[in-house]
Amino acid sequence: MLIYFFKHLPKIFLVGDYIIINLFLILGKLYFFNSDKEDFTQSYITQFILLNISWFVITTMTKPYKCLKIKESSLHFNALTKSFILLTVFSAIYFGLILRVNIDYRNVILYFLLIGFFMTLTRFVLFLYRKKNRIKIGRKFYSFNTVLVGENKLSTSLLSNHDLRKSMGIRGTYTSGETETKNKYLGRIDKLFEDLENSKINNIIFCDSKIEVDLYKQIVEVAEHKMIRIYMVPDFKYLNLGPHYYDVVHEIPFLKLIREPLSNPKKQILKRTFDIAFSLFVIVFILSWLIPVIALIVKLESNESVFFRQKRSGLNNEPFDCIKFRSMTSNENADLETTKKNDTRVTKFGAFMRKTSIDELPQFINVFLGDMSIVGPRPHMLSQTEMYSKITKKYMTRHIVKPGITGWAQVMGSRGEIFSHRDMEKRIEKDIWYIQNWSFFLDIKIIFLTLYNIVRGDEQAY
Repeated sequence: MLIYFFKHLPKIFLVGDYIIINLFLILGKLYFFNSDKEDFTQSYITQFILLNISWFVITTMTKPYKCLKIKESSLHFNALTKSFILLTVFSAIYFGLILRVNIDYRNVILYFLLIGFFMTLTRFVLFLYRKKNRIKIGRKFYSFNTVLVGENKLSTSLLSNHDLRKSMGIRGTYTSGETETKNKYLGRIDKLFEDLENSKINNIIFCDSKIEVDLYKQIVEVAEHKMIRIYMVPDFKYLNLGPHYYDVVHEIPFLKLIREPLSNPKKQILKRTFDIAFSLFVIVFILSWLIPVIALIVKLESNESVFFRQKRSGLNNEPFDCIKFRSMTSNENADLETTKKNDTRVTKFGAFMRKTSIDELPQFINVFLGDMSIVGPRPHMLSQTEMYSKITKKYMTRHIVKPGITGWAQVMGSRGEIFSHRDMEKRIEKDIWYIQNWSFFLDIKIIFLTLYNIVRGDEQAY
């Protein structure tokens, strides 16, 4: 029962969610939605089709049922929340704008509260059950007879982790050398061959890449003949460099020091498609009438050009012309000094634009042209890049993606004037976190947080 539960947990959640959605849809049709008896069947079928198709499409994108055997519950709840919010939005559009049915919106809200509550409750119960029985499940899944071959830092880590050793059923390690290990030593390789014949071993984990190829092949041949599963742990000696990420390129495994979701071509296409659509919307419906208005005000106030162009560091540190509405008077230090509080170079109308971020809107032209993205690390002046690249660790890493109009660092408080070297380090840490954790929904979240900060007012915007 436990092993079945462990293996089929994604299917359990999948079936359970559809049962919850449709069970309350039936109850909702009877008690929540106001429909005449004559159009009851037609209205019910329409709602049934729209809700089920919507949930299928949404979960295909958000993937809440993927890798549930190893996925942390917090990540799963994050994906579930995204799915539920999208289902609510889609349904509101269907029922409110497309379908012409008589709806009691208070009861519709109750419907979604109920399915949200029961989806969450189901997961709490099953995740608690999984946590309580994790070791038992691990023992059944790994058959509780696992041995290690070879010794290195990672094999020592596996043996010293009590919970991992119990859940995987790790008995100990065999070594190719004369020296005995201090922890769970089972013998030399010749003892392994003897135990393979006489003992019950279900899994072998290779930890030492120094084992000779012929000996490795001999162990694998015997293990395969006895239907023993083979695992490998790479011997990576620079463990203090930070976390590593597993990647496969043309069937060759690699360990990367930085995770790059945007290295995936499909995700690049998704981000670029969104950039083009969003920037085109802003250009057509906002900038088309806003540029003449701003140009008139700028001319009346300072008699200068409406746009300010400045060379900034872009993708792969290639410079590009970043476009902004002019908020300062022309000055010799424009490419050397960032804006400070009560900066005398800022005009009165420029101060208003900077406070409301209106001066950044022309950068949607940069986005449409492909120089920038809507969300990404903010592009710095060339002088800043030259200076901080020499004194700030991992500074240049931020240039492996396109710069953005807004970014994770900005919505998390790292915006505006830099007072110390630590301020820049914090900004870089947030930029790198964004690069490593990019997702389409993270971009949407950053956009909403940016709009929220504009409405609320940001003290760092000056």
